[in-house]
Amino acid sequence: MKRASAIAVLGLLAPMIQGALACFVPAGWVPDAGFLLVMALGLAWPGVVTGALLATGVGFVDDLLSGSLLGQHALLWLCAFGTARVVSSHVNLHGVPTQMVLTASLTLGAGLAMSALTAFFSPQAGAGLASGAALLRHAAVNALTSPLAISGVTALLARLDDESGRRVLRLEPRRLSP
Repeated sequence: MKRASAIAVLGLLAPMIQGALACFVPAGWVPDAGFLLVMALGLAWPGVVTGALLATGVGFVDDLLSGSLLGQHALLWLCAFGTARVVSSHVNLHGVPTQMVLTASLTLGAGLAMSALTAFFSPQAGAGLASGAALLRHAAVNALTSPLAISGVTALLARLDDESGRRVLRLEPRRLSP
């Protein structure tokens, strides 16, 4: 319960962290904090159902704060969580290069899917696809920051593990005084 609550709070704070970072970093160079959190959840979260609910919740927060179609990020983040979960069960993603490749490819896929969803549900808005260079830059920025996000979320989950909060009962033999 502690882990789910902490990730839910982190999911609420992720867009705010991203917005605060945008004040100091040029516009196209800000990593997508919600997406990186969902990727890390896909690799480190122990349960599928709770992880999927958390990923969808992070997506809805991104939808509400970004002004996009309601449910668009939620659907894409749920798909990213599921893909990361399935890929991590078949491929060793403990190395930094494999984490970066997965993050970059999922970022590219999410960007293309986002433009396709926008074009389908809002035809007057056009395709909504940013330039290919901007999408590639966004994928590279997410890929470069993904090992930090994944290790941070993994460390947080390990620290908040339900067993770690319990005190260990030490059984030591008594010393007899002479």
